[in-house]
Amino acid sequence: MALEPVQGDFPLPPAPLAHDNAQPASQGRELLALLATMARDIGYPSAIRMLPGGFPASDVPAAALVATSRYLHDQLGFHLLSSIAGLDMLDYRQVVYHLNNLEHRWLLEMKVRVPESNEIDSVIGVWSGADPLERETYDLFGIVFAGHPDLRRILLDDEFEGFPLLKSFRQTPLAVHDHATTQVPPEQAIVGAEQRGVGAQRITPSHLSQVAIEHLHPGVSTFGDDQFHGHEFPPITWKHRPEYRGTGDNMYNGEEAPTPNTENK
Repeated sequence: MALEPVQGDFPLPPAPLAHDNAQPASQGRELLALLATMARDIGYPSAIRMLPGGFPASDVPAAALVATSRYLHDQLGFHLLSSIAGLDMLDYRQVVYHLNNLEHRWLLEMKVRVPESNEIDSVIGVWSGADPLERETYDLFGIVFAGHPDLRRILLDDEFEGFPLLKSFRQTPLAVHDHATTQVPPEQAIVGAEQRGVGAQRITPSHLSQVAIEHLHPGVSTFGDDQFHGHEFPPITWKHRPEYRGTGDNMYNGEEAPTPNTENK
């Protein structure tokens, strides 16, 4: 199908202007007053501070989490729970909740310090959307949400061991190796008696690369005649050839090297 040009001038609509996300100072002061009233009504003191942009943040005790969440939802209109995140502070863990009041465009951050039992109450009875958010926090940080109807991993396999966003998490198990079992001093490691019956091997030419390849047992000295550690030279397991002149005199244990018999071939 061919495209036909459209007659007339149809300019593109203007791009929407980015509005300032910061809460007006008047709304911030109003919300702070309501949060102070909430602390008195619930009976739990909570530390309230202002974040950059005019957003308030409240530190809520773990014992008051459900009561505070219910008050924020029912009395102050925070019907949207946008996120739940875990924090590993090394000495303790925290859970951070971000709440929204869409009618007044209020944003609120609520922090809860996790007790040593590593368990806090679930808020799924207040915000049903907390279901996957609490499962994700449990999956990555290992924080248990008491009262959650189906608290299990959501991102990782059920057989996965550990919680990957903890600072103590190791991708591979920590292996503890035993100390070295060598019972001889380093200066004795090159002695023939300590080589566990492995004889020294001589440098032999390679027929493929035409270069010398050295095959030595670890710790074998490569200087002087000590590399044979008292063994007969050459070892009797070698195939001796008349042209072999490893020592320069074509000698085999002090005698002339034997000449292979080729008459019967």
